[in-house]
Parts: sequence; structure tokens; C-alpha cells
Amino acid sequence: MQKSKILVLEDNKIIREGIKEYLEENNYIVEEVTTIEEFYNKFIDDIDMFLLDINLPDGNAFNIVPKIKKIKKPIIFLTVRDEEEDIINGLKIGGDDYITKPFKLSILKARIETVLRRYRNENSRFIYYDKMVLDIEGTALYIDGNEVELRPKEYLLLETFMKNIEKTLTRDFLMEITWDNYEEFVNDNTLSVTIKRLREKLEIYGKNIKTIRGLGYKLESYK
Repeated sequence: MQKSKILVLEDNKIIREGIKEYLEENNYIVEEVTTIEEFYNKFIDDIDMFLLDINLPDGNAFNIVPKIKKIKKPIIFLTVRDEEEDIINGLKIGGDDYITKPFKLSILKARIETVLRRYRNENSRFIYYDKMVLDIEGTALYIDGNEVELRPKEYLLLETFMKNIEKTLTRDFLMEITWDNYEEFVNDNTLSVTIKRLREKLEIYGKNIKTIRGLGYKLESYK
């Protein structure tokens, strides 16, 4: 899979270089700028995510959010400003996450992965789940690059789960979207059997489709 490119706007050299080194060790491409002026002189169309300090020598990073939103790319703010008003404002104007300093680099990496995964799923024909990739346009599933044959109902269930990771989906909801008007000869056990087959085909990922007793099912985040 192609490496994601991240731009870090941070004037503190120690923090900036620490982020760059850690993310590059974890298979990201990292570019750096230290001021808003440098940001405006940077070609950003190929950037996949922006990590922005807010207080900069030449202004406030909130002011550059509209330029980033024009190319529809995610933003995580990294800042010492931890007032509730600042956090709410940062999220309202278009931030996808807001992390206050100091922070652990492992936590930053986890937040980056979560936001990038959400953007890929919302803006791409592909939905990614570790080494499992669902091609929505091609209605096909690939695990570790190998296509896995799914029946139509299995595919519909998997697409629904992958678009709703960590959400509990009721049995009634899954029945309604998978079988039109509860097709003839379809009953509650049909869903159970179909999910059982789907779990088996998903190999190691099948165990992450959890039964929520009395409610339905949930696809947990991959860990």
C-alpha cells in the first residue's frame, strides 16, 4: 500500500523532529514547515494529512484551515491550548481531531491511523481494514492481496459492517438492508447462518465480528 504523506506545521524544532522521526519509522512520509508563510509557499495537493500547531510565529493556524479544506484533506491540531473553547472551535472550523501537548507519539500515531482510515472509507471506492480491502465499485473483497469469493448477501453484510466499525447493528437492521422485505423463506436464523459463513471466509478477521447478545452484531476495530 502506498505510504501516506503527512505535513507537520510546528515551530518547535524538538517536537517537529521527534514527530518526523517517529512517523518515518512507522512507514509515513513526513514534510515539515515552521511558519504560515512557509505553508502558503508549499505545494500541498499531494499531502494526505496535516498536523498543525496553532500558535505560530506569524499567526494562527486556524486561518489556513479553509485552504486545506479545499483539497478535502484531514487536519489534526497539536497544541498547548487546552481550553474547552479552543478545542470546540478547532473542531467546528474543520479539525478532525485535537491533541493537547504534551502527548505520546504512540497516541498520535493511533489518532492519525483512525482519521486516515475514516477519510479513505468516506472518499474512496476502497474500504481498508488492516490487510483486508473491500472494493465497493467492484463489489469484491481482498485479503492480503488475494480475492475472497463472497456471496451477494455476505458482501452486503460485510460492506455494512466495514462502514460502521465499532457500531452495534441490530438484527432487524441487518435483515432489512440485506434481504428486501424479508424475502420469502428468510427468517432470523438465515442471518445467523450467513454471518457464520462470512466469519469463516474472513479468516483471522472473522473473530472481530462480535455478537452483541440480545441486540445484534458489531465489527470491532482491528487491533
